[in-house]
Amino acid sequence: MKTLAVGNSIKIQTSNGKVSGTLPDNRRLVVIQRNPTSGSGGGARQLLILIRELRSFGFRVRLFASRQRLDQFLQCSDVRAQIRCIVAAGGDGTVGSVVNRHADMPIATLPLGTENLLARHLQIPRCGSFVARLIKHGAMQSFDVGSVNGQQFLLMLSVGVDADVVRRLHTSRRGNIRHSSYIRPIFGSFCGYGFPSLSVYSQSGELLGAGTHVIVTNVPQYGFRMPFSPNADPHDGLLDVRILKRSGRLATLWHALRTRLGWKDHPADLIRFTADSIQVRSDDADAPSQLDGDPGPNCPLVATIHANAMTLLVPPPTD
Repeated sequence: MKTLAVGNSIKIQTSNGKVSGTLPDNRRLVVIQRNPTSGSGGGARQLLILIRELRSFGFRVRLFASRQRLDQFLQCSDVRAQIRCIVAAGGDGTVGSVVNRHADMPIATLPLGTENLLARHLQIPRCGSFVARLIKHGAMQSFDVGSVNGQQFLLMLSVGVDADVVRRLHTSRRGNIRHSSYIRPIFGSFCGYGFPSLSVYSQSGELLGAGTHVIVTNVPQYGFRMPFSPNADPHDGLLDVRILKRSGRLATLWHALRTRLGWKDHPADLIRFTADSIQVRSDDADAPSQLDGDPGPNCPLVATIHANAMTLLVPPPTD
């Protein structure tokens, strides 16, 4: 264990490389990035509660719906020196957007989206009062960040039918989405997706596995509470890679059902390993990917992990 003094905060680095600590008390400005199209729209009340509670604790609050205006606001070094954290108020896509633009700032999340796997992993509820207290306490931890072709992700990367679902959803999206919004894209993907062959290589070019669905995770759970990688650790400096070898709709549905029920994987169906960097290639140039529930680049892909690359505010430890 190693203790590091950073500004007015103390950070402790544990044996597995995770860094934790508390924010300095002299930073009193909280900036909120709101996604106005995130989730069902019912989170507006919790957002107002968050702002009210933060102000009652003596914090100044600036709320932005426009990403461009937030970025312009943060260009001033004097402003950045006052910021306690940026709050990503939305789903995982909102968190990912903030990380891609401002990974050097402490980030908190107020889960307002249809899916917020990060908040679920951190056990942060959709509650403005809870998040305000979390910001006041200032407990923080470092987290690994993945990148794909220069674009960052926190939770997951996948190449396969679910990425096609995400692409179809975002192509037809109009305003807020619900879980039911996925029904038509799922049906369209399972009817129209070609399940092209995917090959995964090491950075040195060694073939690590091949199949029709590649899932790379940084946290244990996937969307819709699918425990694809229960041993994934966002502090270990590694990507958890899962390759479904069997092809076709029935194999994919059976795999999803077995995973959802928590049944043991068959080695004949899957390849699983950890790596700090991989390449994903396909004969189909249109093979899509998705990053944290948003459309990502098409193959070929290079995915890498960056250890302790960002700081998240977390619930304080309980006695």
